[in-house]
Amino acid sequence: LRGTAGLLDWEQRLWQRLVGIGIPIDTIVEKMNAAASGTSLDSRMSMIVLGHTLGVVMAWAVVTYTPRSLQRSALFGSARMFLRMAKVVFFICIELVVFPVVCGYCLDVSLMPLLASASIGARVQELLAHRWAALFTHWLLGLLFMVHFARFVLHCRHVMRPGLLWFIRDPNDPEFHPMREILEDRMLPQQYNIARSALMYCGIILACVGLSMTLAARTAPSVFPMQWRGDARFGDHPTGILLMVFLLPVAVMWGRPNEVLHALFSRWWRVAARTTRLSEFVLGERSIVDEGEWTLRRMPWLPVLAPRLWMPTDVVERVFNEFDAVDEARAGPVPGALPTHEYYVQLQCAIDAALAQNQPQVTFTLGSGGNFRVPTVDTVPVVPGRIMLVQVDGHGRPVNSRYDYEAADDVDLRDAAEREGRVLPPPAPESSYRDRRFRREHYTVVYVPPGLRARMCGVLAMGWLAVAVLSSSTLVLSLIIGRRAYARMSNLPMHDMYALSIGLLVLLIVAVLVFRLATFLHNVAANSRAEWTRELRRRAVLAWTAAWKAALTAAVFFGAVPAVYGLVVEVYFVVLLRHMAASPEVEVAFERTMLQAMAHNWMFGVLHVWVGLSLLRVFPALWWSRQLERLFTGPPHTWHVGRSILVFALPLIGVSVATAALPFAVAACIMWYRGELTADAMLRAFRLVDLDVLALSVKAVLGTVLIVAATWQACLLYRKWSQSARDRAYLVGHQLHNLDEPAENISAETTADVPLSV
Repeated sequence: LRGTAGLLDWEQRLWQRLVGIGIPIDTIVEKMNAAASGTSLDSRMSMIVLGHTLGVVMAWAVVTYTPRSLQRSALFGSARMFLRMAKVVFFICIELVVFPVVCGYCLDVSLMPLLASASIGARVQELLAHRWAALFTHWLLGLLFMVHFARFVLHCRHVMRPGLLWFIRDPNDPEFHPMREILEDRMLPQQYNIARSALMYCGIILACVGLSMTLAARTAPSVFPMQWRGDARFGDHPTGILLMVFLLPVAVMWGRPNEVLHALFSRWWRVAARTTRLSEFVLGERSIVDEGEWTLRRMPWLPVLAPRLWMPTDVVERVFNEFDAVDEARAGPVPGALPTHEYYVQLQCAIDAALAQNQPQVTFTLGSGGNFRVPTVDTVPVVPGRIMLVQVDGHGRPVNSRYDYEAADDVDLRDAAEREGRVLPPPAPESSYRDRRFRREHYTVVYVPPGLRARMCGVLAMGWLAVAVLSSSTLVLSLIIGRRAYARMSNLPMHDMYALSIGLLVLLIVAVLVFRLATFLHNVAANSRAEWTRELRRRAVLAWTAAWKAALTAAVFFGAVPAVYGLVVEVYFVVLLRHMAASPEVEVAFERTMLQAMAHNWMFGVLHVWVGLSLLRVFPALWWSRQLERLFTGPPHTWHVGRSILVFALPLIGVSVATAALPFAVAACIMWYRGELTADAMLRAFRLVDLDVLALSVKAVLGTVLIVAATWQACLLYRKWSQSARDRAYLVGHQLHNLDEPAENISAETTADVPLSV
């Protein structure tokens, strides 16, 4: 054994037994000793984890084995509070650290078909060689996926029937208290829920993303694998390519592609639900066509596929809309309601009469499925052991009394059911933060056809097909378009990340324009000819106004202002960096043409403008924020562009120009004082070739600004201090004056009471 020199005999025997059963205690101790004396990030992280683990174990031992008589001590209370804090931190770390990392690694595996010579072994070696960088990258990638998946779930909640996604917690639930659940619920059920969520996320990533990327790679083998160079510098690419890359997030913000995706997936979910006869169960839209089956009189053995395309469904829907009776299982015990069986019998007679009159060659038979009670809200309380899908009879009551949760949670109904001899489930357990009892308003009755699991698998398969086709086709088309544009705009070797950005920008613009045009034509087609002409003129005027206002705003605030601000960055940042770190590596890094320098500074200015706008949204009470909200509220045709240029653009441009020109003026003064002021010297300073005098002037300007700012802050502090000192002196004097007044009053009263001597 290693590391047993300072151990006793019984300790060495214990180590030998541990090693004999497969526990390498000697290796573990050596690694822990090395970590305790090491200074690397791995050593520090391992020591932090070990220290917290030992603290949790010690606190658990104190809480578990403390006698009842000592449980009011400060040690017991501190240990219990520490365990609660550790429990909260543990689950937060799992949700915000472990989950995103696992999702990031699953995405890494799913994207491997797109890369050249990618394998699990090579990827593991690369990840081990750069552990922390890979961990952060995968965490960020997984976090982005979780955010977009949450948005996709929100889209599904808007489209699908409320209550269908009851198993996914709704963050908008007012009774959702995750911290209280963490503190009050047991560890094992929570760990089970976490493991189930992790498996669901991993399955979704591997099934949707992995299979979609494999489909794209197999469908377009000439496009893949993707190509890029790891040593390519950002500044080596032409300005046009960089401009299109930076325009992509702006186009995403202004084009709102989420509306296009929402419209596409909404229609696709509707098609999938109608194809599987689950319109009411999935979408909450009752369709009588889903509650029956079509047959041909001459060939009753032949199954009818896609009946909505070639069967007289309009006849059945017209009869259903004109039918007067209602189903008691759905509407409850209201006047005129019929049990489900009688309701279907009368409706079947009406449908048969209508089909015999219009389409005698086909028949439509109702009642192939059944009515089920399902949740009608996504925030329904979940009770362990209870099922959400319960079959009901013709009166809306559960067929099996073991699922009659309403009677189980109501005392009066429970007593009546027990007198009748019915077997009821146990009542809902009590909770300190939520009422888990059955509520009738949380549930509704819908029609469910036979083979629900197979039909739901069909809906999910069609959803996966839509995601796979859309993602793979978008990726392939973006790469094809982007590569052609990249080849025309640059002579550099192909870099697919830039090509993908260019292709996505083109597809986004085309898709948004087509969607807007289709929506406009659909709205126009629903109106008359006069209204259509008037609406077309109005839209044309609004489009022209919005176009020139948006173009002028973009040219000023994302063109002129960042370009002028880029001069400030070049003068104050790049000049100092080149002068202070004068080395060949720095010179090579900043080796660029004038056009590239202007493009880089412009993009840096765009980033600062974007950050400034974001900060103004965070602080709405500022004067600038109020002006921004007043000038740019509403669609582009309502913007006050001229006023915004006077309020925002011109002051920013003027301050930037003055700030950038100030070091050159100081440099000219220094040259004049030295007797070196010539046209050639100033030209070299303007071209940033001679940096000595210019760097000195920049330092002088920055030093002066810092001194002035510090003096101004000191004056403000002095004013506040002097004001507070005067206020305190005034209060003290006022209190002393109030104390003197009662003494004077008392002496005056005493003098008045004493009689004057004769």
